[in-house]
Amino acid sequence: MSGNINRQILLVEKPSGKLGPEHFKMVENAVPEPKDGEALLRVRYISLDAANRAWMHGATYRSAVEANSVMAGGAIAEVVSSKAPELAAGDIVFGDTGWQEYAAVPAKHLTKMPKLEPMTHLLSVFGIAGLTAYFGLLEIGKPKEGETVVVSAAAGSVGSLVGQIAKIKGCLVIGIAGGADKCNWLTSELGFDAAVDYKDGAVFKALRAAAAKGIDVYFDNVGGDILEACLPQMNNYGRIACCGAVSQYDGAPAAHGRAACPA
Repeated sequence: MSGNINRQILLVEKPSGKLGPEHFKMVENAVPEPKDGEALLRVRYISLDAANRAWMHGATYRSAVEANSVMAGGAIAEVVSSKAPELAAGDIVFGDTGWQEYAAVPAKHLTKMPKLEPMTHLLSVFGIAGLTAYFGLLEIGKPKEGETVVVSAAAGSVGSLVGQIAKIKGCLVIGIAGGADKCNWLTSELGFDAAVDYKDGAVFKALRAAAAKGIDVYFDNVGGDILEACLPQMNNYGRIACCGAVSQYDGAPAAHGRAACPA
């Protein structure tokens, strides 16, 4: 512990519009002392997720993040010291540590993780992103071989895994992402069959061309205009996995009607 200093990132103000650096500040406090049943953790990697933004709006599946508090977030951390019998120094755990270097967390709220390299896999393919992709697609989307699967925010942590799982299941996979570089990455590296660049402004037409047989499964990470473009192209008995709505997280008004879809 460098001088017993704990650097922390605080949410100083809840944003009413677009989130920016001005809504955060770094402070330094003393490293906490663990109580009975707790472990002192040194944070190794913080998971930066779209859900972090939603927590600032209000209570979701967890309590809201309040102004002038340590920004909430899950992390992979190493146990520095423990006052809980089930954990020992050197153990690797996952828990809600918040955005800070050190945290004292009850052991009952921590999940012991295997030691593997790269450790970042514990936050991605083996972590929240991987679990979200796996269960969201397979349990909700229920893709069948030969079906067409469309994924929005396809170059993101969840979407990129959804597309690869869908390919393993023998589906035609179309990703929607922003920018030529991301779209090229989807098709050249991840094996997507096609990619639609929403920044080109013609999502509906591009999707209609790529998904000539319609959409059987839509894995939605963004909501808004992209969802509006997909809805008219869903096949009978199609399934939509509503995972996120990142287009709405900065307070943008919800889309109405089918403005993104030409008549």
